[in-house]
Amino acid sequence: MSMKNDPVFLPSLELREKGHWRKQQIPNLLNFQMRFAVYVPENLERPAPVLYHLGGMLCSEQTFIQKSGFQRWAAHYGIIVVSPDVCPRVNLGVDNNTIEANGESYYVNAVKKPWSKNFQMYSYVNEELPSIIQENFNVNKDKQSIMGHSMGGHGALISALKNPGKFRSVSALAPVCNPSQSPGIQVILKCYFGDDLKTMEKWDSTCLVADYKGPELNILIHQGYNDVHKDDLGLENFISACKKAGIAASINIEEGYDHGFYFISTFIEQHYHHHAKFLCDS
Repeated sequence: MSMKNDPVFLPSLELREKGHWRKQQIPNLLNFQMRFAVYVPENLERPAPVLYHLGGMLCSEQTFIQKSGFQRWAAHYGIIVVSPDVCPRVNLGVDNNTIEANGESYYVNAVKKPWSKNFQMYSYVNEELPSIIQENFNVNKDKQSIMGHSMGGHGALISALKNPGKFRSVSALAPVCNPSQSPGIQVILKCYFGDDLKTMEKWDSTCLVADYKGPELNILIHQGYNDVHKDDLGLENFISACKKAGIAASINIEEGYDHGFYFISTFIEQHYHHHAKFLCDS
């Protein structure tokens, strides 16, 4: 992997170190400077497939890079990996609100002020960020997949469900699957949408899967049996909705694992193997 350390401009400041590009961009959609990281395997001589990874709350664009061990498998399969920050790091000064402190964007498009100005993370992840990547890196725009952890797993699932055929595969580790029915998460969603449950359901993968019309989603999910957040994740509801809708999904409950990065690093190989089946020619 490249050891180049000189900053370059493409068009904003980037730093490449050990195969990782860190970039700051001022997106039009978010009205705020966003960070994202890109992992580029060594010796790529062709337009490469790209995998978007969405992090969970309390994380950043660097957490996944530092703790998951994904690099081995991205390099093995020749996949470029893009990891955006989990939310705009804007200070809106809302009293006693955890959104800014914990990065609780939930990858939705907020409609309620003051969040609506900056918190358009769904559109950023699905429109603006891919456009930036396609303009600046040698990627095959017809070979892209998406994955995420926890809140990011929610973002990955709704992105695939709302964009039939855009992603060749989707996977999630301990994803939030039914946020509109979780009292704790409803508190956050009400900041973005008010009290309108119907609007919340438009950003809920369990609700979206019931009406999905499109090609195979190629879903892979892992959740730890000992996950302390499993009541909020709503995986059982998602499983029921998939069965009712006839949507195929590989869903695995793993004994002895919780919600953290040991769990992620243990099963990351399976997720990259899953995506490689749909992204790579061999």
